[in-house]
Amino acid sequence: MKVEVGCILLVDRSRGSLLFHETILRRRNTVVITALGGSEGLQRAREEHPHLIVFGYDLFDMAGPEFCREIRADQGTQRSSLLLVADRANPEHADLCLSAGCNDVIYRPILRRELDRKVQKLTAIPVRRQLRTLTKIDVSLEKNGRFVLGRSLNISANGMLLEIDRMLPGDADVRLHFYLPGDARPLELQAHVLRAEFTGTMAKYGMQFLTVTEDERQRIEQYVERLRSRELL
Repeated sequence: MKVEVGCILLVDRSRGSLLFHETILRRRNTVVITALGGSEGLQRAREEHPHLIVFGYDLFDMAGPEFCREIRADQGTQRSSLLLVADRANPEHADLCLSAGCNDVIYRPILRRELDRKVQKLTAIPVRRQLRTLTKIDVSLEKNGRFVLGRSLNISANGMLLEIDRMLPGDADVRLHFYLPGDARPLELQAHVLRAEFTGTMAKYGMQFLTVTEDERQRIEQYVERLRSRELL
């Protein structure tokens, strides 16, 4: 299914929020469509195949994670990028949506420059993001010969979201050292920091794996599948 380049779908439970976001995004000379609530958002997404979907966490008839899973489960919409509009007071909302397939998060109050930057990034290339699963794994990050300890919040075969009690210096790639629960062999993967979030005392870093062998990918996918099968029980 071809994704319409430049088409953006806004989904929210508030007409006021839809109008505000639409006003900002129409400056980009792009097609902007809106939907009130999660069910209407899913229907419009299946009809229009938007390049990007900007949505809130509380969608009246469903929550953000359920909306993300529905988008990712449908062949007609799974390649659309997803951008969550969240409140800093509820950081767990971002974690839940990211684990369900959301691509990125922007926090209220929304700054036009930041929104423009994220929209530009997410509309540059159609992305189908792998589903991630919530999990806590102790991870050692190596950079320039120094080690920092962190803990994963979610993981997929493409990367993980890490929580660390300090800021990482610079933009260079890092090397991650960790064990998957139930797997006796360690994983040592080169990773690139895609995004960083700073809320409270902990920093969160979205990591993209750069060097993954087929064996390593299969081990991670099997672990994720085991966790997801438990979640469905």
